[in-house]
Amino acid sequence: MRAEDRSVFDLPTRSCSSIEKYGVEPDNFTEIFEATGVQLGQVILIHGGYWRTEYDLSHLRPYAGALSDLGWRVHLVEYRRTPGEPDKYLSDIRAAIMHAKGGTLIGHSAGGHLALLAADSQTSPLIKAVITLAPVADLATADALNLDEGAVRSFLGESAVNRPDFDPNLTRNTKVPVLIIHGIDDIRVPVELSRTLLASYKGAGLDCQLIELEDTGHFELIDYRAQPIEIVVEQLKKLS
Repeated sequence: MRAEDRSVFDLPTRSCSSIEKYGVEPDNFTEIFEATGVQLGQVILIHGGYWRTEYDLSHLRPYAGALSDLGWRVHLVEYRRTPGEPDKYLSDIRAAIMHAKGGTLIGHSAGGHLALLAADSQTSPLIKAVITLAPVADLATADALNLDEGAVRSFLGESAVNRPDFDPNLTRNTKVPVLIIHGIDDIRVPVELSRTLLASYKGAGLDCQLIELEDTGHFELIDYRAQPIEIVVEQLKKLS
């Protein structure tokens, strides 16, 4: 297993075009990155960080800016990180989708988990597709493996088996295509979690695809200098 590439955190911060509030809480806002040239579609981008309070949207600004340069209007979503109160996370993500009036969801890591669960009676008609980058897609396994020193238990406030509604293998998006992209060398979120999700979706007869990337870890998936962004843009053009 090769050393983890964390250079994405050293990329220059990209400024957004504007900021919009979607709720009353301090973290209820999205940073808007307007598309350069002809707008090809709209993306709602959800950051990860294992649901922890110390990780915010700042590390995804360069990626959001790169997508906007390629023709996509991007809503980079901030949301409350309230460990032990997971329903607030989803409530915020859904409110942000409603505010943005929809688009294609892209979520990285824990943000991929939230993207997979974002559909409900109000948001489902607004979601065109879901693209997940190394999602924490199997909470029971992630909990059993104690990933990121108990991140799942901290997020849920209890065992994953007690919140099956937060398991994307059980609470599936049945309406739109789901694309999973995962690096085989990911030491943060093992690729096996995405393989389990793919089997779950396929077993239910749903539209789901998994792209596994060799020589790719966790953070290269949000590095605009790396190949994965080309794959994402290709899929955006197909799915949007």
